[in-house]
Amino acid sequence: MRGPDQRQTSLFTFVTTEERIPASHPLRVVRGAVGSVMAELSGRFDKIYARGGRASIPPEQLLRALLIWALYGVPSERRLLEELEYNLLFRWFVGIGLEDPVWAHTTFRQNRRRLINAGLAADFLARCLSRLPGRLIYNGHFSMNWSLVEEWSGQQSLDELDEEEDDDDRRGRAQTEYD
Repeated sequence: MRGPDQRQTSLFTFVTTEERIPASHPLRVVRGAVGSVMAELSGRFDKIYARGGRASIPPEQLLRALLIWALYGVPSERRLLEELEYNLLFRWFVGIGLEDPVWAHTTFRQNRRRLINAGLAADFLARCLSRLPGRLIYNGHFSMNWSLVEEWSGQQSLDELDEEEDDDDRRGRAQTEYD
């Protein structure tokens, strides 16, 4: 029997994103490694953030988003933020609730630069990758973008890339929502 093609979504749901992610999904292993690294870096996070003022993106969420960007080979920062808007797996891994808004591109970029300039992104990625079994990274599930990892670790070309992107925006480059 052919099932109906219904497009109406439920008003209420009783299934969590945690329940939606299969127990055998490789990101569960990655998430475990990331948790222990975050605990080690917590004191360093405190040192680069002011005690008062407006709250920013939690560094834990931002670093997990950077890891998703690298692991899944997402082509751009804007595309990453778009993916975070609707991809349940990515939202779960980063720690964004279903009802929570995704950050503005400029806010994400500014906070990303803070972590990179402080050396936290490089340290985070090195620690995470050293704790993950090689078979997990190279098993075909992920399409690791090693150039991003190198940029965040080296820091030399990152600011140049950001400046080039800003120049393109000022020149009126034709942009789409999916850029």
